[in-house]
Amino acid sequence: MENSFGLIGTQEQNTLLGGILVNWIIEQHIERALQFAHLQRWEDFEKELSNTPHSNWIPSEHLPWLILELEMNITIREIQVDVARHMIQPPMSTDKASLKNIVMQMNMGEGKTSVIIPMLALDLCSSSASLVRVVVLKSLLTMNYESLRVKLGGLLNRRVFPFTCRRDMNFNSSQTQLIFRRLQQALINRDIVMTAPEYLLSFDLLAIDKCRRNEFEAARSMLTVQRWSKKFVRDVLDESDEVLHVKYQLIYTVGRQQQIDGGMERWKAIQLILRLVKQCAVNIAQMYSNVVCYNTSERQSSFTEFRLLSHEPFETLCEHIVNHWLSEKNYRQTDQKLISSFILHPNLSVETLINRFPPNNIQLFLIFRGLLSSEVLFVALKKRYRVNFGVNQSRYSSRLMAVPFRAKDVAAENTEFGHPDVAIVLTQLSYYYSGLSDSQMLQCFDRLNQEERDPALVYEEWISQENRHNVSPSIEHWKGVNLKDYQQRTRYLFPTLRYNMLVINYFLNNFVFPREAKQFPHKLVCSAWDLSSSSREKIITGFSGTNDTQLLLPIHIRQYDLPELQKTDAIVLNNLLQSNNEYYQSLPISASSVEILKLIINNKSMINVILDVGALFIDETNLQIATEWLNLSDKTKIDYAVYFQSDSIFVCNRRCQHHAFLTSPASEQLDRCVIYLDEVHTRGTDFKFPHRFRAAVTLGNGLTKDRLVQACMRMRKLGKYHWLTFWSSNEVDQQIRALKQRTLQRSPDRTDNNDRVLVIDILRWVYENTQQATWDGLHYWAAQSLSFQRKMNAFRHIEWANHQQSFTDSLLEEIGKECLESEVLELMQMYGPPKTLQTISEIYFARSQQSGICSSTEIHEAVLKRSKEYGGSKRLLAQLLDEEQQRELEQELEEERQVERPPSVHPCVPILHKEIERLADEHDDMLNLNQLTSVFRPLAYALVGTTFSQICEHNVWRENLWISTEFQRVIETVGESLDPFLRPPRWIVVYRNQHIIFLSALEANSLMGQLQFLSYKHHFQKLSTTTLRSLLPRTKRDQSILMNTPTLTIPPSIVRTCGAATFSIPVEWQVELFIFNGSLYFETANEQKAYCQCLGLCPKPRSIIEERAFERGWIDADGFVEKPEHRRYVEIHRCRFTSNPLRFVKRLIEHRNGSYAPPASHVGSIILNGLKLSL
Repeated sequence: MENSFGLIGTQEQNTLLGGILVNWIIEQHIERALQFAHLQRWEDFEKELSNTPHSNWIPSEHLPWLILELEMNITIREIQVDVARHMIQPPMSTDKASLKNIVMQMNMGEGKTSVIIPMLALDLCSSSASLVRVVVLKSLLTMNYESLRVKLGGLLNRRVFPFTCRRDMNFNSSQTQLIFRRLQQALINRDIVMTAPEYLLSFDLLAIDKCRRNEFEAARSMLTVQRWSKKFVRDVLDESDEVLHVKYQLIYTVGRQQQIDGGMERWKAIQLILRLVKQCAVNIAQMYSNVVCYNTSERQSSFTEFRLLSHEPFETLCEHIVNHWLSEKNYRQTDQKLISSFILHPNLSVETLINRFPPNNIQLFLIFRGLLSSEVLFVALKKRYRVNFGVNQSRYSSRLMAVPFRAKDVAAENTEFGHPDVAIVLTQLSYYYSGLSDSQMLQCFDRLNQEERDPALVYEEWISQENRHNVSPSIEHWKGVNLKDYQQRTRYLFPTLRYNMLVINYFLNNFVFPREAKQFPHKLVCSAWDLSSSSREKIITGFSGTNDTQLLLPIHIRQYDLPELQKTDAIVLNNLLQSNNEYYQSLPISASSVEILKLIINNKSMINVILDVGALFIDETNLQIATEWLNLSDKTKIDYAVYFQSDSIFVCNRRCQHHAFLTSPASEQLDRCVIYLDEVHTRGTDFKFPHRFRAAVTLGNGLTKDRLVQACMRMRKLGKYHWLTFWSSNEVDQQIRALKQRTLQRSPDRTDNNDRVLVIDILRWVYENTQQATWDGLHYWAAQSLSFQRKMNAFRHIEWANHQQSFTDSLLEEIGKECLESEVLELMQMYGPPKTLQTISEIYFARSQQSGICSSTEIHEAVLKRSKEYGGSKRLLAQLLDEEQQRELEQELEEERQVERPPSVHPCVPILHKEIERLADEHDDMLNLNQLTSVFRPLAYALVGTTFSQICEHNVWRENLWISTEFQRVIETVGESLDPFLRPPRWIVVYRNQHIIFLSALEANSLMGQLQFLSYKHHFQKLSTTTLRSLLPRTKRDQSILMNTPTLTIPPSIVRTCGAATFSIPVEWQVELFIFNGSLYFETANEQKAYCQCLGLCPKPRSIIEERAFERGWIDADGFVEKPEHRRYVEIHRCRFTSNPLRFVKRLIEHRNGSYAPPASHVGSIILNGLKLSL
């Protein structure tokens, strides 16, 4: 017979081998007990003796477990065997795998990762039926891989190999088949696969992405691997609460990156709102002192520390912001009331504003509405900087926008905020609080010096925000600033302006938001639901230290604890409720790390450990905190301070020397140490603290039961030899006392002392936070089920159990299309429609109806039932859009994005038509451009194949404006949008002073030589009527566009014979060229007038006749005049556009210049504000 060890032997031989191993293991067991006795570690001695080997399992039936015990020098405990058996075969009366998928709770420190996972890996693998795949958190993958390899790679001779998949790996068919063969070989050899949830989800998404790209061979190979995996792979999840976390999802972006709707105006509006927040902060803090965290800034130019602790003051803050802003505007009184109502009341529709205000004004109103009545600003202002959000400072991260933080100073890798406005607001706050670094300041000043037309004006505005007594005389004016002077830069200039809001805005507006505030048209989404699909033949099991998230598990996996372990929570809580832990102290508002340390040092009982699970030490680094604590400590009792730095343990001694902890004498003298564990390391770390150690546990806003218990259980002998003290922030203290007061009011017969906070009060508070976190998560859980159902619907024609089914091209193409979800949301979609308060079940049901997907009645009914049962009647703001819209709500969704890079395309082979050279010969007959359609086309043809052709009328350009066909030809790749390949218009030829033709650079170069040759040949005796000219967009004031400069035409528009007049392109022609090349400024008032007439615009300021037409409704709010008779009345009848061209003009300017038209520019003011600026 072949046993699970892989050896072939008889029953008698296996029994003999097992007996030898048992004797050896018992000998090790006795040796360990004697060693503990020798070291006088009597508690460990008793614990070792109480652990009887092999009391509840038969060694000969589990030879690999015996070898694991022998090689690791351990004795597997009874409870570990019970847990392993429970996970190997859950005791349920069903054969359906999806009904036996379970996760279970097991207390921290009970050997889940170090003992039970190796046991499961050894027992579950089968050379013919089961390949074990261990799924761990990505952050723990390397450590767990090394640990498992050590345990299984020796005498057990099992290979452990990692599986990774990212979008940039982009597997082809042959590579996927190689992976497939390796997995099949792993099954035969009983190898173990270890991976992270991100990699599994990425493999799923990559397969769908291959279908979408019509790479069918690769897609077929990947789906074949998935089909095989669903039959043979047995998943074991470690830390299942995190692996299946409802807040995590993996997203593949699809399509070409584009600016978010509103672009520059969106973040400038947000900067305006934050300026108003600063103005209102003092009054709000005075009115709501108990629920607002407020600290005045040292400089008048910097942002104040302002955080909302509850929703109570937010409505008043919104009203103050709107009133302040409207007081700065010149709207009519009736318009002010309408604007204020629209911004502050989510139940009003944008339709009430459409015909009264220009689009750019409505866009601004929508941004204000999103931040205020849709509560984006509230979501941002209640988060804690460096704890919940911040900028990732890792050298491996190039992202400059704010990202979610997992803990204090621990950025969530590859994760970003899903909602664009939340991301922008938190980015602004991050830089307002941190200030700019020297290199970032230098970037600002380099740009100011090199690219701003009037740097002195910008600099004076910056300096005007500062208190004059804080500004050194040497930097009061721009002319005194010398960027090469290192002393001036570092001592005066940068320290003065580092926190200046205007300087920070300048940096973000030029170096961060234009590059990173982007969006994609579509996305592919995977979440925890995809890890527990019902189509698998093997069951999934997992465990963690908590069962708090059981309501947020996908419906195909459930919590099923061992009866013996159902008391786990009770044991932990009993240890917490011991009288020795009854010490509580609240901290002053905004207490600094040094102040907290002094309070801890002065505590009557010595504290050796700080468990900063509440992240109250946020103004200093771990190193600074440890060093400061060591300096404040009693030198006769403490010699070392222990802390974490980048996931490694370090120690600092009295001489301020820093060493790795494991190689330091401190590792053997913990009784001479103080230990600081920051928030992220209050989970998963294991120190063997001496007896009688006491810890200070910090309590921060939103702390849940699981996080508190995880932190407290770092004290492994809690309740017996270790004790706790609790230290809360001022805001948490108010929350705990308010909750206690409400509890007493509901139970008037209770006689608790109101003034004293007990551990039971702290636990009641963390349980309420846990309940709130679960309720928040339930919303996302329901929404993720819709994405999962969408994919189920797309895969409905695939029979996973049918290994004979072939994946046809049409089937794969359908999958690729149906899995796509839209990601782009315009401001009008997000904030325009009225919003209503709805329950979670109502939101889910409405979105389900809207999506039209009902691939699984089982899932739909289960989600609806749980949403009703546990979502309750509590209501929240919702808007019935797609999944992106959920991110407006209470908690912000985090997502890992893997961006789709643009595909490679093939350029056209350039062609030089002989007709181009004939343009230069004035002695030749004039070409009939209309008949040479293979060489010349009307200007509208330049936009063919782009999205611009869909929003621009084709017959609006002058009949004498042309392009060469080569100007339009850029790539040969079929099916690609030509938007990114729209050739910039830089060269024009004025042909016989009658036509203007846009040329490619190759054609211009050829024609240049021809024109110069003919000009020299005729000795410049007469002006040429055909000239090649350079055309630049005027993107700065007073910039020359070269087009009508006589000396720069080819040939030059000057001759030796005096008196000849040069041909200047008429202004009516010029403005159409300006529209086409994206110019932003005018040189003369005539150009501005002709530009408006060409587009059919009648902007402010208006004449009396124009105002009369406006009052009659003949002129739209944005200045467009539609009807011909109305155009004649206001004398703009030259316009050829029959419909409003502003959308087209805005889009074309954005494309030509890489950003939106600045409102301060001549063109920007006209098309955005409906206002002509004086020239």
